[in-house]
Amino acid sequence: DPKRATFLGYSNGANVVSSLMLLHPGVVRQAALLRAMPVLDMSPMTDLGGTRVLIVAGAADQTYGPFAPALVTLFSERHAEVDARIIASGHEFGDADAAIVRRWLAAPAQVA
Repeated sequence: DPKRATFLGYSNGANVVSSLMLLHPGVVRQAALLRAMPVLDMSPMTDLGGTRVLIVAGAADQTYGPFAPALVTLFSERHAEVDARIIASGHEFGDADAAIVRRWLAAPAQVA
């Protein structure tokens, strides 16, 4: 069942997943987005209530890092359950990312 799946995206893969979430609400209900940024010129004001999103940015990521707060805002304004983290990293991903994703997946979703 795709509605029970967790989508994991890194860099442009995360951008594709986030765009899918915004353009087709309900298709992706849970996603971990690593080193993502907003890429749509116009993001529809869809209701993403019941959608769970983890956004992990690298503090030293000069390409995507500066745009991470805008992505957090974008999902928060659309009522998604957002867990945003900034880690001591650049654009690359590693053990810290894996640990955060594991803990996030193990945690229960918040009840609205």
